Formats: sequence, structure tokens, C-alpha cells
Amino acid sequence: MIPAWISETFWGATACAGVALYGTFVPGCRLWGSVTSRGSGSAGEVALTFDDGPTQGGSDRILDRLGQLGVPATFFVIGRHVERHPALLRRMEGEGHTVGNHSYHHAHFGMFGGPRYWLNEITRTDELIAQAIGRRPALFRPPMGFLTWPIHRAARRTGHTVIAWSQRGRDGIVPNTDEILRRLGNPRPGEIQLLHDGVDPHLKQAVDRSATVAAIAPLVAAIRRAGMEFAPLHRMLGIEAWQGEKSET
Repeated sequence: MIPAWISETFWGATACAGVALYGTFVPGCRLWGSVTSRGSGSAGEVALTFDDGPTQGGSDRILDRLGQLGVPATFFVIGRHVERHPALLRRMEGEGHTVGNHSYHHAHFGMFGGPRYWLNEITRTDELIAQAIGRRPALFRPPMGFLTWPIHRAARRTGHTVIAWSQRGRDGIVPNTDEILRRLGNPRPGEIQLLHDGVDPHLKQAVDRSATVAAIAPLVAAIRRAGMEFAPLHRMLGIEAWQGEKSET
């Protein structure tokens, strides 16, 4: 028979491990630190965000559509993509969109990295963004939304607000316009919606962003019919978009 103290230790460790896993893999969980996953909704606004850019064939087409519709967005960019497409980053900022940090490598196993690793991931991307547009972002979204204590520590040290989401279109790997609209087309005020303008650099297959592009116009129409409007993420949350600057409200 297993001694009671061993059984209690086992189940206690199992419970702790379960809590830790929940805190790591559930976007918006505050186990490891502060994270924002939605706004108050008091102004009847929704924020549209995009991950994994900038990329040709994705970011440029989405920027075209957002410009046609007069919709502001926040783009959480990957540093290694910024190195390849700084002109797209300049276009994002020049057209009134906000740029956020989404790490340099977007490593799938980055959650196991320590504070030094994450400090490098964030500061390296900040430097590339600053080189491209002359401004440093104050917003950070960790890859895949996974959160750990070292990620939070690095974000605090580099002056970033950690951002998650409340709704996502699940268009990262296999985009489908109908699925995007089903997931995002009936929001409540204060939602932070997640789509993708770029591609995870670790995927072996190419991802066509046509389905995401096609979803934007009907998504905007549905939200406006409901009496809501898209707002810049930082304005909806009442926080700063850029380090060392006072954002306009």
C-alpha cells in the first residue's frame, strides 16, 4: 500500500503542474503576470489585431483592404520578418496602424527559454522596429499566446504591456473565410480580435492569406451593423502604443 504522504505529495505535485500548464497555455491567464485580453467595452469598440507579419502577399493585401474600409489595426510583427520587409512596416505605421512586438524567432519551444532568452527576443525586435520606423513599441504579444514567468519578466524590463486576445479567427495555418466570420462576426464591445497577416516562420508549407483578406469586409460590415466600430487597440484599452510617447486618444 502506498504511504499517505507519498500519495498526498503526488497529487499535490500533479495539481501544481496542472495549474502551471493552465497558466502557460491559456491566453489571458494571469498566473504568471499581468496580461490584457479584452477592453471594458464601454465605448462600443472592437480592436482588430494581426500576427506573424510583415509578409508580402499577406500584409500588403490586408493593408489595402483596411485602407479601403477606414479600419485601424495593430500588427504584432516578428523580428526576422521585419528584417526582410522593413518597407511594409513603414507602410503600417505610415497608414496610421499600430505596431507591436511578437518576438524575433517566434520559436515554438520558446516557452522553455529563460529571462535572458526572452530579453534578447524582445529587445532585438524592438531595435529592428525602431530602425524601420523610428519608434519603439510598448505592446508585446508572445508567440502563440503562451505565457511564462520569464516572458513576463522580460516584458516588464523592456517596458511592454502583454496583450492576448478574446476572439480569434483560427486562420493561422488553414484559413477559411466562413470559419473566420463564424468566430469573429458576433462580437461584444471590448473584444480584441486576432487574425494573421503573416506566416509562422517555422511552418514548412506556404499559407495563402486570401481567405483572411476576403473576410475583412464582411466582418467590418457586420460589426458596424451592430452599432460598433473598430478602434486602435491602445486607444480602446487606454494605454500607450509607443515607448516614450504619449499616444493620442
